[in-house]
Amino acid sequence: MTPLAITFHDVNEAYTELQKRKEDFAEWEPTRNGPALAFQAPVILTHASPYRRVLFDPLRDANPFFHYMEAIWMLAGEEQTKFLEQFVPSILDYSDDGKTLNGAYGWRWRNHFENDQVEEVIEMLKRDRYTRRAVIGMWDPSMDLSAQSKDLPCNTHIYFRTVMNHLEMTVCNRSNDLVWGMLGANVVHMSIFQEYIASAVGMPVGSYHQFTNNLHVYEGWTEPDKWSRFPARWYYEHPSLRRWIFGPDTFSILEAQDFCEHGLDVSEPYRCRILRDNAEPMLLAHQTYKTGDIDLALHYADKIYDDDWRVACMAWIDRRRK
Repeated sequence: MTPLAITFHDVNEAYTELQKRKEDFAEWEPTRNGPALAFQAPVILTHASPYRRVLFDPLRDANPFFHYMEAIWMLAGEEQTKFLEQFVPSILDYSDDGKTLNGAYGWRWRNHFENDQVEEVIEMLKRDRYTRRAVIGMWDPSMDLSAQSKDLPCNTHIYFRTVMNHLEMTVCNRSNDLVWGMLGANVVHMSIFQEYIASAVGMPVGSYHQFTNNLHVYEGWTEPDKWSRFPARWYYEHPSLRRWIFGPDTFSILEAQDFCEHGLDVSEPYRCRILRDNAEPMLLAHQTYKTGDIDLALHYADKIYDDDWRVACMAWIDRRRK
């Protein structure tokens, strides 16, 4: 069958449209996680505005705390699950040893292949922005091809390319769940990764392309009552966003590693803006929410600098009060 290729300017539009299109392009297939509606040809999404990455659909109820913190955890090159457990305890279900994730993308970007692919790609693009060799690998055939691990990389390769002086990125994916993966977590941490690389190279962000060989929706998330029939219009209603762009000037890898490995340091303010202005109040809001003090959690969430993440975090907390 012919691959399905669509361009969007907003992840909320993409999510609603693909939920609708599965009715015509997907068939039920068995999987190791139960039945799923699988698109019968590869799906290629182009995100023309990758910063519009926050999914606001209240029926989907995406966890903005987990998505944002996971992006930080990946950029820091981490593999330990402890940091992510506080946001999604079930992350341990995907750990082989109860401590790490075998397919952790950040670890594979920076450590697994015995060299820091992130820094190498940045230097390559600085030397020659039109290079066709700026490739980051996440799939390791020597250990993944026949492995019985609970966590194998779904996203396998990342390609960077300069188009009209903008840095574009293509992510190849072998198997992707529409709800939790492709337009849940993946679109957040991969678009943030693209933003970081582009900023480090000194280029504007171009389009972000997602290619998945097998896009599917698991049973239980296929019915209309699980997703809104009309996409959230928040980004169109707020064309001017206050936000920090991920990059070496706003995000410190060393501070992020310390943040992920040792927790929040309240004794000394973070120097990088991403942690100081977004991650710190976000973490305080989530920790306070878990104590049951919803009003105080909303107070902390209201201090998040980025407009879209602040609104999403406050809405997520408020939904739990209701």
